[in-house]
Amino acid sequence: MAGVLVCLFLLASAETVADSASGAMTPMLVARDDLALANGRLMVGYVTLNQLAGPPLGAALFVLGAHVPFAAQAVLVAAGAATLLRVALPATTREAAGPARSSGWRTALGQVGRDVAEGFTWTLHHAAVRTLVLTLLVFNLTFGAAWSVLVLYATQRLGLGEVGYGTVTTVGALGGLAGTLAYGRLTAVLSLASLMRIGLVIETLTHLVLAATTSAWVALPVFFVFGAHAFVWGTTSMTVRQRAVPTALQGRVNAVNSVGCFAGLVVGSVLGGVLASAHGVTAPFWFAGVGSAVFVVAIWPQLRHIDHGERVGPEVVGG
Repeated sequence: MAGVLVCLFLLASAETVADSASGAMTPMLVARDDLALANGRLMVGYVTLNQLAGPPLGAALFVLGAHVPFAAQAVLVAAGAATLLRVALPATTREAAGPARSSGWRTALGQVGRDVAEGFTWTLHHAAVRTLVLTLLVFNLTFGAAWSVLVLYATQRLGLGEVGYGTVTTVGALGGLAGTLAYGRLTAVLSLASLMRIGLVIETLTHLVLAATTSAWVALPVFFVFGAHAFVWGTTSMTVRQRAVPTALQGRVNAVNSVGCFAGLVVGSVLGGVLASAHGVTAPFWFAGVGSAVFVVAIWPQLRHIDHGERVGPEVVGG
């Protein structure tokens, strides 16, 4: 078991680094006006393969042998790494100046520390990206609290039995797929900032409706809409951030965003478990709904910064 936990820790760490790098690479390869489309296409792959096709495929491979899904994952990850070797990126300002010389591990660690501090400092002083990270932190805290008891909610509150969790996650993934298909039309009629405002309201109402209902016929459409919202929000947030952040800082600011994302999920999950143990399975949803509503009211005036971040190009914002 210790070996499994170590592998999971290393895998999650590597995936976090890869996700930060992926977000940094996209604006280096795609024109600014095409970022929304590019991020949408990337999210299509995530929703259809990772959320819809991946789990049943893994289960089918597991029938062939307990080791087969893991062997398949190793082959696919290696193929992905080989594919990335063919991608040519333009040099950033730092790379163009030449590689930094290191006199030892202390110097290397010092450089890493300065890079981390630079990412946090830039985010703190940029109104649009700061608002995005703060919103992500708080909404992942409320989301983590509610979704930490989703298995119990589906089985006990909705009465869906053993298939409950799989049912709600599949419906959510289908909603995400619908969001991918509609994203182009949405961005044609609504600004990215407007999409984010609507998303905050949808997520707040999602928690409140799920807290109040006991009917699967009410909850499942809510999960579908939430799945679409999650796709639209994630794609839009990434696009706004990529348009605002200078190329040389993309990776570091993406990492700051990841810290906000996972910090909210970790704290929210623990809090959700405590609330459910003390007050029942719906308590985390009530907490998430009320907490989200309070935060939306508080942050709403600051969302004007998102409009600014959407309009201004990286060369202006980074100046």
